[in-house]
Amino acid sequence: MEKLLQLSTVKRYEFFIRYCADFENVWGLSSGADNWIIYNKANGDEVFPLWPHLDLAKTCCYDEHLEMGATPQSISLEVFIAECIPDMNSHGVKFVIFSNSEGEGVIVDGLKAELEYKARAVWE
Repeated sequence: MEKLLQLSTVKRYEFFIRYCADFENVWGLSSGADNWIIYNKANGDEVFPLWPHLDLAKTCCYDEHLEMGATPQSISLEVFIAECIPDMNSHGVKFVIFSNSEGEGVIVDGLKAELEYKARAVWE
């Protein structure tokens, strides 16, 4: 896991896409039933943090989220692509992918096409 955390933000993003397509899950932070943690970046962007694995979500999430009772929760890739991405996009929320404990991650809003493309290659 330590080697993954030392990768550049772009390499962590690429790993996220491949891993999530292969294992058909993404991980976010939840503070209850479908109550996802979304926070504001310094530039004003609202972002939904995502990780490829439970252990990475636990390691990289902010202490303030844990203090609020947030816990890592998985989302099936199918539900994430079909429901979560369109819902977040309709509210102007972007995704911060595989951020580390310093908050460094790739912020994207066009995640659906790339995940669908990679997942289709795995599913076929």
